[in-house]
Amino acid sequence: MNVPPKAAWKATASSGDPRHAIDDRYSTAWSGEPAERPWLEIDLGAAALLGGLEIYWGRRASSAYCFEGSQDGLQWMRLCGSGHGEGGQEIFAFPPTPARFLRWSAENPERRPGPDIVEINLYGPADAATTLEAGRIAALGHAPVLLRKGESITVDFRFVRSVVGALVEWGESYGLDFSAYLSDDGETFRELGRITAGGGGNGSFWWPRASSRFLRLTLHEASAPEGAVVDELKLRILDSDRMPIGQLERAARAGRGELYPQSLLGRQVYWTVLGEFDREGEALFDEYGDLEPRRGSPQITPLLRAGERLHGAPASARIRHSLVGGSLPIPSVIWSVAGLEIRATALAHAGQALVEYRIVNTSPASRKGALVLAVRPAQINPYWQHGGHAPIDAIAVIGREARIDDQIYAAFSREPDAVTVADCDDGDVVRLIEGGASGTDRSLRSDSGLLSAAVEFAFSLPPAASEAIVVAAPLRDGVTPDADVTFSAVRKDVARRWRKKIGPRRITVGDPRVTETVEAQISLILVNATRSAFKPGPRNYDRIWIRDGSAQALALLWAGLAEDAEDFVLWYSQRLYPNGMVPPILDENGAINRGYGSDIEYDAQGEFVCVAAEVYRITRNRTFLTAVLEPVVRATRYIEELCARTNAQHGPTSRFHGLLPPSLSHEGYGEPSYSYWDDFFALSAFRGCAFLADAAGEREIAARARAKAKEFAENLAHSLRMTSALMGKGTIAGSADREDVDPTSTSIAFEPCRVEDVLPPELLAATYNLCAAQIKSLGAPHFEGSFTPYVVRNLNAFVSLGRFEDAFGLLELLLSCRRPENWRHWAEVVWSSPRAPLYIGDMPHTWIGAEFVTAIRSMLLRENGDALELFRGAPDHWWDGEGIILRDLPTAFGVVDLRARRTKSRATIELASAGPRPERVTIRFPGAKRACADGQSCVIDGDVISSANFSRMVIDF
Repeated sequence: MNVPPKAAWKATASSGDPRHAIDDRYSTAWSGEPAERPWLEIDLGAAALLGGLEIYWGRRASSAYCFEGSQDGLQWMRLCGSGHGEGGQEIFAFPPTPARFLRWSAENPERRPGPDIVEINLYGPADAATTLEAGRIAALGHAPVLLRKGESITVDFRFVRSVVGALVEWGESYGLDFSAYLSDDGETFRELGRITAGGGGNGSFWWPRASSRFLRLTLHEASAPEGAVVDELKLRILDSDRMPIGQLERAARAGRGELYPQSLLGRQVYWTVLGEFDREGEALFDEYGDLEPRRGSPQITPLLRAGERLHGAPASARIRHSLVGGSLPIPSVIWSVAGLEIRATALAHAGQALVEYRIVNTSPASRKGALVLAVRPAQINPYWQHGGHAPIDAIAVIGREARIDDQIYAAFSREPDAVTVADCDDGDVVRLIEGGASGTDRSLRSDSGLLSAAVEFAFSLPPAASEAIVVAAPLRDGVTPDADVTFSAVRKDVARRWRKKIGPRRITVGDPRVTETVEAQISLILVNATRSAFKPGPRNYDRIWIRDGSAQALALLWAGLAEDAEDFVLWYSQRLYPNGMVPPILDENGAINRGYGSDIEYDAQGEFVCVAAEVYRITRNRTFLTAVLEPVVRATRYIEELCARTNAQHGPTSRFHGLLPPSLSHEGYGEPSYSYWDDFFALSAFRGCAFLADAAGEREIAARARAKAKEFAENLAHSLRMTSALMGKGTIAGSADREDVDPTSTSIAFEPCRVEDVLPPELLAATYNLCAAQIKSLGAPHFEGSFTPYVVRNLNAFVSLGRFEDAFGLLELLLSCRRPENWRHWAEVVWSSPRAPLYIGDMPHTWIGAEFVTAIRSMLLRENGDALELFRGAPDHWWDGEGIILRDLPTAFGVVDLRARRTKSRATIELASAGPRPERVTIRFPGAKRACADGQSCVIDGDVISSANFSRMVIDF
């Protein structure tokens, strides 16, 4: 009863052409139409004894699905399935089962776009993955398995696989302490990860790519005496070997690496984003000058032919990066070789990405050569980032246009002098042109999905001369690209439009890295945004989180774009549930995302209220207040309902009493937890609601919110102390149930929540001693691993606690991990080995960017009730050069203009505001000996100068 060959199989499905899922071609896929229950059924042609299967996904994957088997097509039994689909390649095994028919199905009540199944492979028991321990194969997607303390599930893949992790879904009893191991021989195992504080739900392991044949899960401690139940052991395997991306990787490894996209060589690549603030569509432009015009599209790689030799940017001794004006979203890449320089400048304009590739002869002699633009079936976003292959089944270069799959892909400013197209046959088009210009027919079709092309533009340049080719590519459907433009004029116009949109540079300090990075975030937020909301990234994070969006709205508010911030809050307010629940995640079209965790991220309540209150605090827009108050009250009342759920389970003496229920808000927790992160936002919500209700004259609402805030604060402070006492470490816990320490989440109590008064003062020193030590280790030469720049949140805490050297050290760490540095942004994850092919989230990551803006503003200017605090965290070198300039900066005291300069012994501060005057102004200025504000002497207490509001202050030091 061997599995019949695929030639004998037949497939039917709920829609589409299911043959693509069984055709043994990894460049095609079955794409189902939207349906509540999509399905695909395979008739093997004869009965077979099955023992396992694997499924390869395309661009869209199902998060929950199952496979059933049948001998007659009438009676079905479950074979395997997963509630944690992640795309890529997923492997299952099950007890030997005879079947002629196989059926895949999924639940899709929202009728989202159907999945893309590239291939389904079936295996008999002798070839399928198995387990070394008898009876435990069921854990691989078939049925629950009980593990006792000290027992393991050891998976034999049958051959070496690229393993990057595992996920354990626990049953009613669960692992408290458990490890994942890999082995090459099934005898000697190396530990890749250990979870020592399991709380049920899911235990998730990720690690750098590792090749291994065996994976072992070992249970050290369980929540119940009888052991723990593994409902599913999900295996995380890279799928590149059989997929088209694997062929491209092999071609790149066999060729000269500088001529290929570096991700095909397993090297991390960094990029920025191109887009317009008033239109949708985002292109990626990478550190080598490569262009990916649209999500999932092929990329264009610039190469330079000097004489007869072909060169690529990765081999250049020096690559320089810049932005127009230091901060506008018009990036450039400059690299050189053999006396020739390529200057690639990119921008978005009129619905298209435009790139000018300018060749400059920097040598003293005339030079001949060619600019070669290679079109490859690979995205800039690599496969370990859920990108990778970008199928090309048809390619044609007609005149000045390149067409891919019969659609216009790009236009050039002049017709190429030579065109070469090729299929991938142990190499791509570069193997045909590497030794010199070649030429083929200008069009080709293939079902491989691996076509590529090279277009060449010859040049002959005397010394110091230059020549440019412009490439135009549409960012979305319905745009016809036009490369026949005067690029310098377009660049000036685009820069002018951006400057008009974002206004004057609001913050200038003596460190241009800080100045330009702050301003760069504003335009990047707008590029990543949809028409109504803010996304944190251009590719992987194609959804809208209130968590990320509220932070970005605040950054725009500080930058003077109050209308954009107001519009976001009002747009989100229309999507609250009737009971006041704030949906934490929305799809790009504004529909509520109902994926896993969509109804148990309770920080959303506080984030929505917090941003609404802050927007009104700055704008004092009564129309906005009227529109937002009712949703704010509804959201705050829902917090009361959530607390009541907790109190129904935990009495007044419990450390959980009065808190929000367990949720998934904290991104570091794999299962619902009593995260204090949620509670800090909740307390901020009660206080924000009271502020807005007072402003609206709703005294009863305000009084209720204040009373609830007081009660909640008392419960929260009590819980923080109780949990700390249980831990016995003298530190603040990150959650009430996990008994962990997470200063980065604690730091939100300072900003943006402004509820630091609830933190036990006696626990702060030890908590932030630990934080400072952790951050110092991240910047150490011996550091190995990764971290997220979310640690930026600790800037606010360090400054508030007067730990200025810790703050300045963290700021330097953050500035050092921008990649490329002069593009002024971050990826979500930073690895100690910058070229390691490891997940970096998305980039530019504008949630991180927004938090940087907020932190720098707070270091320079902060409203504290009726007081205005200046330079509370400003490093000494920010006074260098022209000093500190705040221009048209929105505050609770109206728009503020400030200029602060110093000489060797005297500093001057000129201050003007267009709103209500602060009752008191404080200035942190270490070393001040005397200060006069408008001729009046000021009080100096240590490093802090206090004064009434002033127009001009003189400080002697």
